[in-house]
Amino acid sequence: MTTQDWPGEDDRRPPAAGRRPPAGGADRPRRQPPGDPSRRAAPPPRRVAGDPARRQADQRRPPEQPYSGPTQQHRGDPQRYRTPPATADAGEPLDGRQPVSPDPATADPGVPRRTRRDAGERRDAVFGVEGLDGNPPSSGERRRPAGRNEPGRPDRRKPTGPGVGEQPTEVLAAVGSGGTATAVKVRPPLGKGGVAIRTAGEVLITLGLIVLLFMVYEVYVTDLFSAEKQSAASDQLNGDWAKDRTLHPGLVDGKAFARIHIPSFGADFNFTIQEGTGEDSLAIGPGHYKGTALPGEPGNFGVAGHRVGKGAPFNDLDNLSSCDQIVIETQTDFYIYKVLPYENEITGWSSGKGAQPQCKGVSTLRNPSIPAGGPYDQTFGRKVVQPSQGDAVNPVPYKPADVLPKAQMASLLTLTTCHPQFSAKQRLIITSVLTQQVPKSQVPDYGKLLTEIGGAS
Repeated sequence: MTTQDWPGEDDRRPPAAGRRPPAGGADRPRRQPPGDPSRRAAPPPRRVAGDPARRQADQRRPPEQPYSGPTQQHRGDPQRYRTPPATADAGEPLDGRQPVSPDPATADPGVPRRTRRDAGERRDAVFGVEGLDGNPPSSGERRRPAGRNEPGRPDRRKPTGPGVGEQPTEVLAAVGSGGTATAVKVRPPLGKGGVAIRTAGEVLITLGLIVLLFMVYEVYVTDLFSAEKQSAASDQLNGDWAKDRTLHPGLVDGKAFARIHIPSFGADFNFTIQEGTGEDSLAIGPGHYKGTALPGEPGNFGVAGHRVGKGAPFNDLDNLSSCDQIVIETQTDFYIYKVLPYENEITGWSSGKGAQPQCKGVSTLRNPSIPAGGPYDQTFGRKVVQPSQGDAVNPVPYKPADVLPKAQMASLLTLTTCHPQFSAKQRLIITSVLTQQVPKSQVPDYGKLLTEIGGAS
């Protein structure tokens, strides 16, 4: 707004103290004080319908452009309702829209005025908003999106139909990177029967795992412990023999006094024989039944051993055949035993397998002069008995201890172990007879003995 010249008393008023008069003297125009109504600019005249200026503006107005206001995807944009800054002069069209006449008295009645209501109706047409009765909303009526809670029409947001309330709840699983959501049905709670079955299943699975771990311990872990004990017992036995100690007069429980070899199981098969058949003795290796004969003596030299775990010295005992050799090594001698004929080999033994060279010295122990066969009529090379039949290691197997005098007894070796494998339900009995005694003075070690007897496989 330009400053106008208003001559008056102010031009003739002297300057205030300490204030220099303006350059140019009194001819310079002065600003009017604030609040002076004479310094306010007159407002521009309003355009009304029928105004010639508006008709001229309509003639200069560009063609109608498509609607470029806010759309559905921009409804959340706070910038959509901001009025653009007015850059045109009064009476000029703003943003391509119809200008408003400054003077309502001179407005053209043929040209309708556009109000906020008109703008609201245009938004309703774009966003699909309608009145509460389904028609375009009237003035002051609250607008809402079309199709929502119309009278007589169900809400489209809620599923309808028979059985909708009975359907199981579906939960959308979390969507991973590049994945898609999938519906996960919530399982119904278990009843009393379901809980009992689930509990029983968990108990059985737990018991199964315990049994499995126990089997692994018995089969593999105890073998490692027994191998260390067997190695220590073997070293101690070799030391005792090197010192020329006599062990037979006073056997000590759990202490080794002999060694067993089975050539058909390999040249490296050998275990020390401990005195006694307790757990401590059998954890080291085969154990000697107390009270039975010693190696080479008349009677029955009984030895027990584990078949599974604890080193499993007798694991392959059922693979022995008649006439197979079993060597018992002591401090002074090697005692060679051979497995007796099996029950199905008794008949025709002398003319059959008994006539072969490897069965030399092996008989059926039967007395042909006695119809039943004599005291050894129940003695066979292989037999399976119940655990309660401890008479398998009697001087005469399965007979009373005094059935024969000691001088008439055969020198036998009986090996016992559990049967079947991984079970202690029965006992496997292997009985052999002494066929040869070789002093160590003639054959100092077991390796040379094997070359002479030729029993290693």
